[in-house]
Amino acid sequence: METTKDFEVRPSSVALWTGILAGPIAWAIVFELKYALIDYACRNHAHWLFWIFVAGGLLLCAYGAFSAWRGKAADASPRAQFMGIAGIALSIAFAVFIIAMSIPDIYLRPCE
Repeated sequence: METTKDFEVRPSSVALWTGILAGPIAWAIVFELKYALIDYACRNHAHWLFWIFVAGGLLLCAYGAFSAWRGKAADASPRAQFMGIAGIALSIAFAVFIIAMSIPDIYLRPCE
């Protein structure tokens, strides 16, 4: 009995989808953590905690851009090229969103 493959998962597909999704997921995680832990940061004077979340989110965006670039370089098809460029652009855009979201933290403390 011979089995056939209905679809093929290319290694570049995993890298490309990681690049597409890493930025939005990083932004959502940072947004939710900052919202959920505002009372804790206020009570314990731990405003530095927000900067750890921002750094982690930016690292996740950088990983997404790197994955998109790696997937784009591994596959020369038009689909891979489009997804690679889109993944890099989304990672950069959401990194900017994370930075913009943290600008008020420079001027305001969690209790304000």
